[in-house]
Amino acid sequence: MKRFLGTHRHIWWALYFVVYLIGFFLVEAVVPTEGYHVMYHPLDDLIPFCEYFIVFYYIWYLFLAGTALFLIFYDGPAFRRYMWFLILGFSFTLIFNVVYPNGQDLRPDLSALGRENLFPPLIGMIYSADTNTNVCPSMHVIGSFAAMFGVLDCKKLRKTVAAPIVAVLLTLLISASTVLVKQHSIVDVFWGVIVSAALYGVVYGLLRRKADLLEKRNEKTLI
Repeated sequence: MKRFLGTHRHIWWALYFVVYLIGFFLVEAVVPTEGYHVMYHPLDDLIPFCEYFIVFYYIWYLFLAGTALFLIFYDGPAFRRYMWFLILGFSFTLIFNVVYPNGQDLRPDLSALGRENLFPPLIGMIYSADTNTNVCPSMHVIGSFAAMFGVLDCKKLRKTVAAPIVAVLLTLLISASTVLVKQHSIVDVFWGVIVSAALYGVVYGLLRRKADLLEKRNEKTLI
């Protein structure tokens, strides 16, 4: 274990997940569940409720964790960039939700659906654990893009055919699930994509360029 920690010091960046969870539940407790700005667009009325997509909503957690674990073991620099994306994106979202309380009123009455299958109870668990407030921008969207870019950033993964395709498909399906299970408004998805695009420019533009310059400088020093 000591040897592993010595050669994989970037693993300590994963502690942010603990910080994020604490911050998430604190924000949920602090931000009022009334008097928030309602996130809504007429397109929300055209998007059907589809309980089956809750599967992809849950897959989000595995997508983030699986990407993190793979990068920890096989690509430390890519893992650090992945964590930078999550740290900046999730922290910004938490702060934004405190400064600008928001929520959505799109959730259906699950008991009135009359659908006897496994999926409504799974949605009910999400509804109970996560209130309908603090929804914009969608962290499910930001997290999905972070994992997708993390996969595409990893040399070992992007050389394969399946990994990039699966990462892109999961990002699209998870983003779609947020509105199809009425956990988010399309507005939350839109701003999640905008934030992700900005973060891509910062993390995979500025920070990666700086890391590449530093690597080249070290190579010249060794020569």
